[in-house]
Amino acid sequence: MTPLVSLRQASLRMRDRVLLEGITWEIRTGEHWAVVGPNGAGKSTLVKALTGDVPVIRGEIFPSEPVRLRRQAACLSFESQRKWIAQEDRRDEYHAFSGRMDGGARVGDFIRLAQQGAKRRTSDIFERIQIGLLLDRHIRELSSGEMRRFQIALALSTNPRILILDEPYEGLDQEYQAELARIINELMDPDRAVVMVTHRRSEIPLNATHVIGVKAGRIVFQGRREDLLDARRIDSLYALPEAHLSELPAAVGASLRPGKTPLEVLVNLRNVTVRHRAVPVFENLSWTVRHGQHWVVCGANGSGKSTLLSLVVGDHPQAYANTVSVFGKRRGGGGSIRETKAGIGLISAELQVRYRKAITALDVVVSGFFDSTGLYRKASHHQTAASEAWMKSFGLQTLADKKFNHLSHGEQRMVLLARAMVKPPRLLVLDEPCQGLDIANRRLILQAIDRIAATGQTTILFVSHHIDEIPACITHYLILVREGSQPSRAIVSDAPLIIDSL
Repeated sequence: MTPLVSLRQASLRMRDRVLLEGITWEIRTGEHWAVVGPNGAGKSTLVKALTGDVPVIRGEIFPSEPVRLRRQAACLSFESQRKWIAQEDRRDEYHAFSGRMDGGARVGDFIRLAQQGAKRRTSDIFERIQIGLLLDRHIRELSSGEMRRFQIALALSTNPRILILDEPYEGLDQEYQAELARIINELMDPDRAVVMVTHRRSEIPLNATHVIGVKAGRIVFQGRREDLLDARRIDSLYALPEAHLSELPAAVGASLRPGKTPLEVLVNLRNVTVRHRAVPVFENLSWTVRHGQHWVVCGANGSGKSTLLSLVVGDHPQAYANTVSVFGKRRGGGGSIRETKAGIGLISAELQVRYRKAITALDVVVSGFFDSTGLYRKASHHQTAASEAWMKSFGLQTLADKKFNHLSHGEQRMVLLARAMVKPPRLLVLDEPCQGLDIANRRLILQAIDRIAATGQTTILFVSHHIDEIPACITHYLILVREGSQPSRAIVSDAPLIIDSL
């Protein structure tokens, strides 16, 4: 059978680097591949070659024309999400110049455009991932979980011969993860090829026929699933030099600032109501976070977790129409938002998507002192030294001089954690910080969070859909429950819970 795509003794170029030299890989209709390996191994680069987005500089690729590769393949990835957001930002700039602001493109616009000329409809799958509820929403309004559902629908709309899914479960709650797993297994039929990139062995689909392992820029193994997918082989793939969290920089272990007490209220939301297009997200929601309390915020996709955190951080405009106080200062009640943000460290998928500056990883960490996306001020010697110390504590020193936008998704996430901690913050807001991280880096970031909490200086707000990613330091739980079109209600607990909605 003629392969859909074939790489023979191929070497790939990513910007100014040559990666995955001398690789051979063929994908045929009815073959379904799992691509596994640690952060920075080259997995995403490898699958980008299947769409013609990464050039082959030596060896052969079939089809050789990038336009043919793109025509037969559809890809879901963090990179495609980043491109859509960049496109929407440019659209805003053009419309602002002309005086026509319209909120941006809607989900339905993309779906209808992609479906034109498609031979097979996927209305059943669309119904199962509830994409109909998002059709009238603007792209910029989507939560991280909703964005993944949109990406899945868009990738399926053209009924591609090769469907590439790069970490498709990230950002989805357990209900949608389970439904998507069933959908992916159904899509692994004799009429197409599915290629799925994942960090988690448990996420490899049951109907995957083949597996390919990538490590340190080379293919370690490839072949039929039954011949290769054993625990010892997979564990060896992730067996990297042990990444230890070194001592935290001295500033983080310093004594508490004068006036800070164990009962100090850091965040206070009182009877908060938020609506999007007249649809209520919350009504009369109240929540208090005190110094030394470490919270997990959980709930299904669309329940309002990211909205809640954006109220705290000050990025949501409706924070100023409600009673929202942070560090004793009410939003909109005087004082500078910059002063408030100076006490908050943040990691989120949205921040990572929008941090598109071509600056070094060290400069990204330094920018945490100024809460800026990019570095526009000269850092002091102390600030640079502190940034270097944080990178060293997370084992990132070898990335310091590399361009941030050249790093893998997982490497970017670790750099953003260092950025969040340089001040150091009184409040550390972590919106799915383990998203896209392999086993070793997930372990490292959770260890770091526990060590940061143990200093007694920083209070943690943590969001995750994975129970196994909840740090040991967590003391309180806020569960957001949404039923149909009703506003979310909050359940608060100070006891460990096993929560189905995680």
